[in-house]
Amino acid sequence: MESVVKYQRQLLELTRSIYSETPISDAVASAYLETPRHVFVKRYRQWGTKAWHEVCEANVAEHLATLYANGPLILFGDDDDDVPSTISQPSFVLHMLDMLQLRPGHAVFELGAGSGWNAALMGHLVSPGGQVYSLEIIPEVAKMAMGSIETLGITNVHIIAADGGEGYAAGAPYDRAIFTAGTYDLPHYFYEQMRDQGLLLIVIKNEGGGDNLFLLRKTADHFESLESEPCGFVQLRGKYAIKSLEPISLELLPEWSELQQQEISKMPFWWGGKGKAGLMWRTLGIRSFLGIAEPAFRAFKTEKAETRARAEHFFGLWDQARQSLVVAKDDGLIAYGSVVAKERLLQRVRQWVDLGMPSAACLTLQVYPSDVPLMAGAHAWLVKRPESQFLWSLKR
Repeated sequence: MESVVKYQRQLLELTRSIYSETPISDAVASAYLETPRHVFVKRYRQWGTKAWHEVCEANVAEHLATLYANGPLILFGDDDDDVPSTISQPSFVLHMLDMLQLRPGHAVFELGAGSGWNAALMGHLVSPGGQVYSLEIIPEVAKMAMGSIETLGITNVHIIAADGGEGYAAGAPYDRAIFTAGTYDLPHYFYEQMRDQGLLLIVIKNEGGGDNLFLLRKTADHFESLESEPCGFVQLRGKYAIKSLEPISLELLPEWSELQQQEISKMPFWWGGKGKAGLMWRTLGIRSFLGIAEPAFRAFKTEKAETRARAEHFFGLWDQARQSLVVAKDDGLIAYGSVVAKERLLQRVRQWVDLGMPSAACLTLQVYPSDVPLMAGAHAWLVKRPESQFLWSLKR
């Protein structure tokens, strides 16, 4: 179909212009041109809309402009605040594949098959001789992905309907692994299933601090970061989903009924802009830092309302022992109970500025099993999670 080639070429040129400093490789470009994205989308909706669109051979031409636009599409889920499956922004998909450094003969694990498009691209890149094992926890999504893989006659990509949090021992050991959903922890299975010196491309979520993509190398008993950058992905589901990552309403704090009567100070604080619009983008760096360095950090939200299609998000520090709360909302800092939390937040902001205003993506990361003895030195923070511990450090 001539129009498909036109849209493919336009998107590839756009991708090359976006990543001009780290050009898309010829191998990834070839895999992209030979693996048409539209084949992998049978049903979708766009962010901020309610309408679902069914795609078939008879009407695919009507959807090509959308399917080859440089943006993610929702594959499953009716609530924009809780989307379980998407097909990611295509330019970023190609960029991630280059980061992963796939080669013929590699064994690859993927957590989150989604549409199956990324798995198919990887299957092309590891041929001949390589195999891709892609696990998808939503059965309906896995079925659609398997259908698309079969339609294209791809034989070295295996879509498995299962929870990818436990890896997939049958295909191990892996030369490469990729998480296409964000995770709070690194499950212990990956220390066992990854080859030494293998690469793991993983989206790491911190409380209220956005997502960060890390390229990790397996080195003996742990992983060390090579590259990193901010990103945005849905959270993984199943055994390793973490409810505490989600912002909570202030009303859910048992002490809120009393605290809201104890407002003790309110000061302007604009975070580099004015107005509630864009607050979460303007504060991404400090929230990312606080999510690692400050145990009292909390992410909050207001509930949806008839006049508000989506929840509004803000953040603060909650010191339960001292009954002290500070929230950064709109253009101000509001303190409740006592000034302890407010002073702590301002101290952390000063520390963040003195360190050069780093986000999580600016830090070096080492990931170890949870039972390995570790200590954090200067300009380093140790965050312990159920199965792994994350040693974040700022090398100056």
